[in-house]
Amino acid sequence: MKREGIVKWYKNEKGYGRIMLNGEEDNHVFVHFSSILPDKERFPNAFRFLKQGQKVSFDLIEIPNSTDQKQVAENVIVLSD
Repeated sequence: MKREGIVKWYKNEKGYGRIMLNGEEDNHVFVHFSSILPDKERFPNAFRFLKQGQKVSFDLIEIPNSTDQKQVAENVIVLSD
């Protein structure tokens, strides 16, 4: 199921961050750089990254039996900067 959110924070050097669901500060999911879909216009150097405040759409994936991440973002697409 496609969802939308806003990037809460993203660490380029580490390649991961958090996306707020529906812009809600206390409702966020984990995102890894490998989950960001390639976009030659936005990522000409092939390294995919996000910036705080960007609006994104993504698939929300539930991870059963996980102790650290219950939900993660997959197939992330940047909608606006």
